[in-house]
Amino acid sequence: MKGKHEAAAEPVPTPGAPAQETSENADALGLSKLLKEHIHDLSSVLGNVLATGDPDAVHDLRVVTRRLQQVLSALSPSPRPKRVQRLRSTLRRVRRALGAWRNYDVILETVAKRRKATRSPRKRAAWTLVHEHLEKQRVGEMIRARRRLLGKDLSGFADRLETVITNLLQQTQPHDMQRSVLARVAAAWRDWQAALSRAEQTCAVTTVHGLRIATKRLRYRVELARALGDEAAEPVLEWARAVQHELGDWHDHQVLQQLIAESLARPEVLLGAVEIVRVALAELERERHSSPAADTTIVRRTRPEDGREVMGRWSSWQTP
Repeated sequence: MKGKHEAAAEPVPTPGAPAQETSENADALGLSKLLKEHIHDLSSVLGNVLATGDPDAVHDLRVVTRRLQQVLSALSPSPRPKRVQRLRSTLRRVRRALGAWRNYDVILETVAKRRKATRSPRKRAAWTLVHEHLEKQRVGEMIRARRRLLGKDLSGFADRLETVITNLLQQTQPHDMQRSVLARVAAAWRDWQAALSRAEQTCAVTTVHGLRIATKRLRYRVELARALGDEAAEPVLEWARAVQHELGDWHDHQVLQQLIAESLARPEVLLGAVEIVRVALAELERERHSSPAADTTIVRRTRPEDGREVMGRWSSWQTP
């Protein structure tokens, strides 16, 4: 969730304080400000999801839980305290509870666009058939997700999370904080390259999805380094955002094909609307040709050579 916040006041240098120390304190304030924004977003969008079910809120809640999970990973000591482990687990469970709901939101929007774009009454009927089924499935998934969230007793969760993160920030020196974040970036970059290698060897939905998750993890850790004042991280963020967008579009097309197939593979549909099903199957075939599951080009479109170049130019992460 994107919000506009006033810039934090510049720290007043202490007479006689080393310039490096003053700079590090300013960078720590930048990170602290970012984390406060994340926690505020968590609190506001969680209430919105439970109250309204707004699709944007569902998306924003999944994003902010992933970001905060990376914050806890980067700031907590090793081995992680149990309280940190519990918070990370809760963030992960919240996000996973919303996964299917989010898929239905995205695919329903796509199906609605397909239906609106066609002038053929038969094609429109086919897309309407798919849309009506997916809408029913979405309602059921929304009810299940809300029950799971309400069953987790999330009241005060954002406050508990803020308390733990504040304590971690207070217990960590700015230099140690930066080293920890950059070490996490290095680990995420190694994981990304391993995920890329798997996707190159077997370009399947599962391996490409794994590359997509690795891209998100890398991006959110680099965001922490950028918040600490490392401007050289910005080109890496630009590349990671582009890769995430490319892989996200591909993933949504795969989910679209799967849900269309599930919509049509029902006895009452196959027996009661044969002609409409034939048209819908033709539409499904077009979708499969436009974005095949075994699409070897999707891995190349992540532009790994660009990733290696921007990571190579960003030297600070290599010596945290």
